[in-house]
Amino acid sequence: MSKFQKSVAVAVSPRGDASTNDTLISGRRETSEERSWPSLKYEKHVLKEKLPNNGLDTDCGWVEAEDDGEIYRETKEVYDASVVIDGFEQIHRRYCRISENTAIEDAGDCLLNNNNNELKYVRKSVVDQPVPRLPMTPKRVKGGASVSVKKPMPTVHRVLLYSTQSPRMGRKQLSNQRSLSLKQQQGNNKSQGDAHTVILMEPEAKPDGQRSPDDYDRNEDFDDDDDLDNLSNFDESDTASVLSDTEDGYRAHAYKLTHSTDRFTSPQSTPSYLSSQSSEDDLKNPDSLLVPSLFPHVPPYLSFSSNTKKGPRVPPELHRVLKWRITNIMPKVVRLILANSGMRMLKKTNDWMGVWGKHLKSPCFKTIRSYQKINHLPGSFRIGRKDSCWKNLQRQMGKHSNREFGFMPRTYIIPNDLGALRRHWPKYAQRNTKWIIKPPASARGAGIRVINRWGQIPKRRPLIVQKYIERPLLINGSKFDLRLYVLVTSVNPLRVFMYHNGLARFASVKYSAKTDTLNDRCMHLTNYSINKFSSNYSKNEDVNACHGHKWTIKSLWQYLANRGVRTDCLWEALRSLVLRTILAGENGINSMIRANVESKYSCFELFGFDVILDSDLVPWLLEVNISPSLHSELPLDAHVKAPLVQGVLNTALYNVPPKLSMDKQKELAAEFSFPPGTQMCYDKRLYINYLSREEKVKHNTFTRKSMEDRNEYVNEILNNLTPDDVRCLIIAEDELARCAPLERIFPTDQTHKYLKYNDSPRYYNRLLDAWESRYANNRTEGIALLRDYCQNKYHLQVPTPPAKKDSNDEEINPTTKPETVQDGNNS
Repeated sequence: MSKFQKSVAVAVSPRGDASTNDTLISGRRETSEERSWPSLKYEKHVLKEKLPNNGLDTDCGWVEAEDDGEIYRETKEVYDASVVIDGFEQIHRRYCRISENTAIEDAGDCLLNNNNNELKYVRKSVVDQPVPRLPMTPKRVKGGASVSVKKPMPTVHRVLLYSTQSPRMGRKQLSNQRSLSLKQQQGNNKSQGDAHTVILMEPEAKPDGQRSPDDYDRNEDFDDDDDLDNLSNFDESDTASVLSDTEDGYRAHAYKLTHSTDRFTSPQSTPSYLSSQSSEDDLKNPDSLLVPSLFPHVPPYLSFSSNTKKGPRVPPELHRVLKWRITNIMPKVVRLILANSGMRMLKKTNDWMGVWGKHLKSPCFKTIRSYQKINHLPGSFRIGRKDSCWKNLQRQMGKHSNREFGFMPRTYIIPNDLGALRRHWPKYAQRNTKWIIKPPASARGAGIRVINRWGQIPKRRPLIVQKYIERPLLINGSKFDLRLYVLVTSVNPLRVFMYHNGLARFASVKYSAKTDTLNDRCMHLTNYSINKFSSNYSKNEDVNACHGHKWTIKSLWQYLANRGVRTDCLWEALRSLVLRTILAGENGINSMIRANVESKYSCFELFGFDVILDSDLVPWLLEVNISPSLHSELPLDAHVKAPLVQGVLNTALYNVPPKLSMDKQKELAAEFSFPPGTQMCYDKRLYINYLSREEKVKHNTFTRKSMEDRNEYVNEILNNLTPDDVRCLIIAEDELARCAPLERIFPTDQTHKYLKYNDSPRYYNRLLDAWESRYANNRTEGIALLRDYCQNKYHLQVPTPPAKKDSNDEEINPTTKPETVQDGNNS
């Protein structure tokens, strides 16, 4: 609050209403000399305050205004805190501009501002008292003496006033009301002078019955906000909307899924995917650096080694072109795997083949060359930011149902949803609901805390307020969450892989639901970056043990299975949660990729899903991380993350950069025992994103709106495969053959039920759905069919590139020139 002294105190009722003793609260007076400068143009919602310079340092806290270049400064930085007169309570103040002559007139009316920004005349009953001026800063001269200087020209200070959470909305809502008030003010100012000052006005509160939801939204510090936790006058019948909150439909659905008894006949007859994986085989080194594709006339792929053992020998000519760019955030485990695999690690180079770094702004993806691969997708913040993720899930709940997309606890985005949260708060408070507040784009527990009172919520800062899971599943008295690792290698078509292992992270203090423990972050938060500083934190040195405060998911699954939990059903529920989350943001990510990425080869993304289980074994999504931590401080971390990184790099299908001549490629093919004529380097024809005329016709045919029944395309779409179809299926099969220890969870022969969640039908998704439906249980036959196509180089028949796309890549070989489009039939 600005340092304006009260000349007369105003008694205020506990409800915030002005008392019957009419008073005037005015700001600092100005002398006639100070009123000599010209009047200033008044702008809506920006009150201009004229103050002497007072020797203030303009470099401290000042910013230039974007509109007219004038200087802004918050008045709270110029003045001290308000002075409270004994016997009166301090209340919220508002600023408005008023003529000084009107404000200090001995007799007459003053204008009083209420909550609707309407000016009201109030009769003054006491004589104004002078307010002390701010002291002038003396000017120091040589010799240590200080002399008085001439009074400088006044500096115009602007005080920005908003009565809503959004400045833009505040201007819109108040423009009409302020224009009426200004006309009344200007009429008085014309007859009494042009000088203006800023005074503090008492907000006049509305009766409860006359307040609209907008009135509560306009003032974040409304006097009655503290009463939101007072339930004495609360009607319990109003809890209906809270009891039917977004997650209730999902809870019942997920409970049935995780407690299914007829999913398999017995746990022994159909073992879960997790139990079928062997930890000892996760870090097996390849026999050769280059692994052939399943199909002829497709370049081989690089095979990456483990982080603990040097890989096979790399020929010098090949080592010269395998350049990786090192970044400051590249995890140590990634560096070790790349170094053991024979990659060159360079800090300054633009001719790199791969990089593991921070997320780029979407337009920067346009600068990536077609043979370069980066570990991010443009637009992945659609699910990687907490606020964007909730918005996309909320949109899907509106289109489908809470039962299918209500797996994220009810979330409010501040300040946009502050009004809705305020209206519902008494209902939540009646149930003693706890909330967790988080910054929308932070990580590692920064800025997170648990609250249960309205006054604990910051009203201006961007953040999310999320319902707290109050009945979590406890092990040894402590709550925990799961870190799941999910790889997305393509969005159109959608191809998703899920790591069969992960981390279970425990809070270091035993859980208690009592409200006096909410400030204990080591009890309510499971982030390792927080709990590792706790004196109670216990490291787990045995990767297979179920003790300490960090376990592997394999160990957790074994622990739960020994206590009768159907971990196969629980894993299926987690798969479903992951897929629905990705599909919620898929449309936005796909749009960003189409606008900014030239080649289908260029991008992939590793996500970290944080999930918590409640006491009924129902999984709840907490957040999605775009760059999950891969740092390995403990042996348990390296045991989990090293196979993950190795599997991600192998599944991403890295090719040798096209920097070798044809003679060098022939020598390399002979050294690695590949068939003569095998192209050893990246072939951009496999990853083009433009179609021939015939291919476009087929795409339009099988994505028309009238084709809603799956039976209409599931067989016919595979009858006449185009070269573009074959290229799509080749990459999908090669990824699937190299994805261990990851599991492909989309597409499968059972995931066609998720296609309805796409905003519009995707041709490639339907193509892969039909392919999996036909060949999932007879994959050898499908691979043989594709090999026949590739043997005739059918997959290398590409249309002429569009004229607007002029490739800048210098690596194109003479053999990679676009060929003439042939007929789509296999003849």
